Amino acid sequence: MIKIKEIREMIEKSQNPLIFFDDDPDGLCSYLLLQKKYQKFKGIVLKNSPVLDEHYIVMVRQYCPDLILVLDKPMISDEFIKEVHVPLIWIDHHSPENFHGGVNYFNPRLKDDKDNRPVSYWCYKITNDNLWVAMVGIVGDWHLSSYNQFKKKYKDLVPAKTITNPPEVMFDTEFGRLVRIFSFILKGRANNVYEYIDLLLKIKTPYEVLYHTSEAGEKLYEKFDKIDKIYKTFLSKAISESKDSKFIVFTYSHEKYSFSSEISNELIYRYPEKVVLVGREQNDEVKGSLRASEQSGLQLPVILSKALQGIEGQGGGHTFACGFHVKKKDFIKFKNRIQKNIK
Repeated sequence: MIKIKEIREMIEKSQNPLIFFDDDPDGLCSYLLLQKKYQKFKGIVLKNSPVLDEHYIVMVRQYCPDLILVLDKPMISDEFIKEVHVPLIWIDHHSPENFHGGVNYFNPRLKDDKDNRPVSYWCYKITNDNLWVAMVGIVGDWHLSSYNQFKKKYKDLVPAKTITNPPEVMFDTEFGRLVRIFSFILKGRANNVYEYIDLLLKIKTPYEVLYHTSEAGEKLYEKFDKIDKIYKTFLSKAISESKDSKFIVFTYSHEKYSFSSEISNELIYRYPEKVVLVGREQNDEVKGSLRASEQSGLQLPVILSKALQGIEGQGGGHTFACGFHVKKKDFIKFKNRIQKNIK
């Protein structure tokens, strides 16, 4: 496994580096940390698929990088790796993948399977700068790494009391609103998303966004506020439809935005004794999120794998948080299989 020091040295030596990053706060903040520090990356956000595959080779050829980084993506296809002829660094914290060489792979779980600290934490270790950006990604991925260090510097954004549960920061603090802002500006068409990512690169403090004290901060908050109103409508509906059973299932449809991850996170925080499945119906598919609390003792990737057997679809992720997509015609079967395996 490549080391942080070696990654830093490879970045510093590169002239034209390219980053592919996941479209969640952890992936976004990992990119922001590196770009704010080195100011020489071309960033490409990966939407709609957990796999970086051969379809993205055209972007590599267009940009002609001398170094490629892949941040917070659980899978890279062998075809992509074979087509890349420059050094490739893959920083991840999902279940380690098997691949056939050609990659400088960093994943803390290779040494300790329980160490799944987010990629934004490791990118902060590379840059040693912009802790608040790292903390957005860390909390957004339900971790508290470096939280005490952060709390000393930003006492007004988090409570003085001891916090041991990441969702407390996410849903009960001022800083948690910032995490949601970062999450919501990733929604929509990619071209529009890049405009807001460029605005984030101009932001120097969290206060600019939270209290819109700069032009960039005001534009970011305006987009968040617009999307947040839509989100709250779906969240209220999900809560009102929640049954007394152990398994909460909520499906919805929206032409532009997906809220599956955010709704499932908030539901599992409100109902930690349950298992939550939230799916967005789009065309002939249902794409969504599966959540359970740590006290459940469940292994969601195992449950998801069993539910997908013989079904056209994909899924995976962390022990208590997974994503999936299946054909709409198979969704009832998929849902029933999960329900059977969580009893």
